[in-house]
Amino acid sequence: MENAMQKYKIFNPGNKNCAVCAGINSMYRTDSFQQELKIPEKVGKGYFRRIIVKPSMEIFIPDVTFYDNMVIRGSRDEQIYGLAFGLGDPFWWSVEGNEQEYELACGESCIFNRFQGESVSRYQPGQRFWGLRIEFDSRLISSWIEHLGKDGSRAGMSCTCGSGGGFYKRKYSAAVSLILHDMINCHYRDDVKRIYLEGKILELLAVYLNELTFEREGAYSPVRLSNTDMKSLHEARRLLDENIATPPTIRKLAKWVCLNEYKLKTGFKKLFGKPVHAYLIDKRLETARFLIEKKKLKITEAALLVGYNDLSYFAETFRKKYGVNPSQVS
Repeated sequence: MENAMQKYKIFNPGNKNCAVCAGINSMYRTDSFQQELKIPEKVGKGYFRRIIVKPSMEIFIPDVTFYDNMVIRGSRDEQIYGLAFGLGDPFWWSVEGNEQEYELACGESCIFNRFQGESVSRYQPGQRFWGLRIEFDSRLISSWIEHLGKDGSRAGMSCTCGSGGGFYKRKYSAAVSLILHDMINCHYRDDVKRIYLEGKILELLAVYLNELTFEREGAYSPVRLSNTDMKSLHEARRLLDENIATPPTIRKLAKWVCLNEYKLKTGFKKLFGKPVHAYLIDKRLETARFLIEKKKLKITEAALLVGYNDLSYFAETFRKKYGVNPSQVS
């Protein structure tokens, strides 16, 4: 317990008796599977949740809104590696030894490693700071992170390194969003929950790294793509995302984004990891699952909204992707 207390300490420089900081410190003084701190009503609303999935893997979920400005300083005696995902309003923090202020907005993710030292987190009043952070044993991710410092920016990531560590930011996909939803809304308990969350973290890591691999392969693709071509391909993906129920033909899509059909098809696969048709199917199914599971739409409604008129075919395609029937995620 003493080691846990020394591992991570936080404080509010403007309030030595801050109940929120005292509560978070208390969470880090125990090795219990799950700890949750509810924000005092006079300070704000929401919670901080910490889940120790295993000694080398833990989850931290903040979902808080403060009524006044809040500044929290934290220090720890070890290097941190992990992934963080923004789900609410933008969040800002800085790290000792690096003058840059970092920001993580809704829909953005970051891969980070931070050395020993102090961080400063700033919470603005009235905003919902909601996200999910996963910290890993350095052996799981450190060697991969080191390679990103050389060419991460070529994979569509913003990369910053300094004496405070490394920070690599990118947008996350709908597939990642669904996994995050499953993790936050897990209803299992005790050992079953631990097993479930470990599986979800590994699934998340596999999907996330697979997406990055395809993006990096696109950057080194033998298919010659100019900056204009890359912008056109991203525009093509945006148009598909916005028209999943009634997508354009390859010919029409190529015309819309000013590419020939060959460059559209080969460039899209190299840049995004799958052919246009396969991407569209995945996008439809991911959206359908989101509508059924999170928005609580009826299966028929969700299928129609994403472009499936044949419910039997929709169910069959859904089973191939997720291994379960649509009714099992509703």
